[in-house]
Amino acid sequence: MTSLTGLTPLLVQLDWLLRIVVAAICGAIIGYERAIQRKSAGVRTHIVVAIASALFMIVSKYGFADLLNMHGIALDPSRIAAQIVTGISFIGAGTILVRREQISGLTTAAGVWAVAAIGMAVGAGMYAIGILTTIFLFFVQMIFHDDTLINKIIVHVRFNIQIEAVNKHHILPQIKEELEENQVENIYVKILDVSDEKIVFNVDGIINHKKDENDIIMALRKYPDITRISHTRGGQ
Repeated sequence: MTSLTGLTPLLVQLDWLLRIVVAAICGAIIGYERAIQRKSAGVRTHIVVAIASALFMIVSKYGFADLLNMHGIALDPSRIAAQIVTGISFIGAGTILVRREQISGLTTAAGVWAVAAIGMAVGAGMYAIGILTTIFLFFVQMIFHDDTLINKIIVHVRFNIQIEAVNKHHILPQIKEELEENQVENIYVKILDVSDEKIVFNVDGIINHKKDENDIIMALRKYPDITRISHTRGGQ
């Protein structure tokens, strides 16, 4: 017996799993770029969201075929699924916490959203794809849990600080020279505020992922003309 797609049930399930894997790869690529920029939502979060989104789409497209093929049925059963997606999104948002400019709970929120998709798949009778997605998602979470693998992949990351200093003509060249000595590349300086007494500017650059940012900041602190340094993880 073949399915609506013209494939055997086993091939259909494998095709669905392939879609989820491809979505995960696409999410990982986007997440990699975000991780380089030091954003809170990195590789792991993007993979989880991509997996969940793919599963939501599969459930929406194929999960109600058995009901719609019944004689006399003229309704849209996907309405409930749509409400689940919206409802779980609000629950997931409640797990995201912001403390002192540090965000936590993003991956947990994405995981809650993904679990909702798995529940929808199983509830729609798509047992195999629900179980396969669970296994796949479990290993994704385990592999990327402590960022060890991600740290091996990422070579360079963005470095961004805001500096307030005494307005002297030598201050900008002096800071650029110090940053270059500390292996900061592609340095870009943008003045945010300037007066006769002080100057405030933003410094953006690229550093090796293994380079300790604290060492760079402490190296700048030795200059008496610098009155304040603010480090922004992830930049603007």
